[in-house]
Amino acid sequence: MKVIDHQGRLFGKVSIIDVFVVLVVVVMAFALYVKNHTLEASKTGETSKTVITFVVEAENQPLYIADAIRVGDKVYDKDRSSGGAIGTITAVEQLESGWVERLNNGSYARVTNENTRNLRITIEGTGSVTDGRYAINKVYELGVNAARNFYTNYAVFTASVIDIW
Repeated sequence: MKVIDHQGRLFGKVSIIDVFVVLVVVVMAFALYVKNHTLEASKTGETSKTVITFVVEAENQPLYIADAIRVGDKVYDKDRSSGGAIGTITAVEQLESGWVERLNNGSYARVTNENTRNLRITIEGTGSVTDGRYAINKVYELGVNAARNFYTNYAVFTASVIDIW
């Protein structure tokens, strides 16, 4: 008896296409199982979530944005979803806005804009720290000088991370 007959069946009983389909379904089921049952970082040596505090600076924000950002607001990043809020605002400091501009005579002067503010916002979240790398909610990686679009329920602003601890 042949292994595959002239109709493409294994041992004359099962089609080779059926075997291939069953094999694909089994591989997909295994991949789904592995994806949903992998060990989290907290189960592989890390005993608890770490509180991560980071400071961002948003430059030249309109006054209505500066007034809409408040202590206690949750902060999100829709561009790099982390499964929820990345933290809670713990402090907001409004600074005079402006930038340094070179003048025609070669000197520099600070130019200010009375309708905008620079904001220094402190955000506190939970995550993990591994080899000096910070991951909020275990998936949202964050580093100094990272420029991101942040969202609260009342404001959208772009800011750069200036400090993490």
